[in-house]
Order: sequence, then structure tokens, then C-alpha cells
Amino acid sequence: MGKHEIYRQVAKLHIANINQGFLSTLGVSFASLLYQAIDEGADSVLLTIERDGKVVGFVAGGMGMGPIYRRMFRHTPRLALALMPSLFLPWRIWRMIEILRYSRDNDQSSLWPRAELLSIALDPACRGQHLAETLYRRLTEFFESQGNSEFKIVVGAALEPAHKFYLRMGAEPVAQTEVHQGQSSTVYRHRLLH
Repeated sequence: MGKHEIYRQVAKLHIANINQGFLSTLGVSFASLLYQAIDEGADSVLLTIERDGKVVGFVAGGMGMGPIYRRMFRHTPRLALALMPSLFLPWRIWRMIEILRYSRDNDQSSLWPRAELLSIALDPACRGQHLAETLYRRLTEFFESQGNSEFKIVVGAALEPAHKFYLRMGAEPVAQTEVHQGQSSTVYRHRLLH
């Protein structure tokens, strides 16, 4: 399976399973490009689990969204095509501005770790097989290899199963924030053992 097909399958898995977030409203083309930009960076990583030629789980992490967004601009024609439908919806434009502002502010913040688990998803048919735990551990190994002593995870208040998972994996809640106005999220910190 080629890289572009992997990005497409990861995007579809994200949209199907992390459907409360804003990214899922931007469509497969935008999400594919986002995951490509994550995979292209030395400071970010996209890890997948594949079975029978299909991506059944993934985790993405990096050192903030700023560098990832800049890499997306290297693919300007694809980015413009992916965003074209959103340009006619003012609420989507406002959400994009909120995300860019949040990313800029938090990329420069010294309060929280720069390293961040950006997203993790699993095909529902593969749940109960400890694949999410495997992906999470592989991401912690990546962050450790990069010299990080901790990483953060930002989780929307409505995502109760995600909160339980991160607590079970050893992350601790450290703050509340708003990525989108009026929508609370919990910031978790996971300390790495060296």
C-alpha cells in the first residue's frame, strides 16, 4: 500500500471515529493532507497498524501544530482544493481561525509540554485487542527517542471514553482550556520514564 493510500485510510478512520472534532467536518482530502504533513516531519510521527491491506489503527504526535500547518502549505494546490468547500461556510472559517490561534499560542507556551499526542483512533472491529495501548506505547517511545520527558494530550469534555483511556495509560489531568470558544477541554500530561 502506498503512502497516499495510507494517509487516505487514516483520514477516513479519523473522520469515522473522532467525529465530534472539527477536523472531521473538513473532509477526507484535508485530513489526508494533514496526516501527510505529520508523517513528513522529523518532529512529528504517524504510526499505524495495518491488517490485510487496511489501516485499522493509528496514532499521531508531534511538537506542536505550527510546523505541521507550515508543511501543509508546501502542498498549496491540494490544500486550496481541500479547503474550497469550507470557504463558503463562515462558521468553518471561524473555527479554523480559532484552531490556528490556539496552535500559535500553545506552540509558544512554556506551561505545558511541547510534545503532544494529536490523535489516536482504532477501527471499532479491532477494539478489545489492546491495539490502542500498543499505539500509545509506540508514541511514548517516539517521544522518548526525541529526548522528551513528557507530552500533553488535549481532550474534549464530551469524550468520556478517551478520558478513561488516557487515565488508564498513566496521563494526569493538569489544566482546562478552550480550543473552540465555549467548549471545554482537559489538558493531560504524561510523564515519560527514562
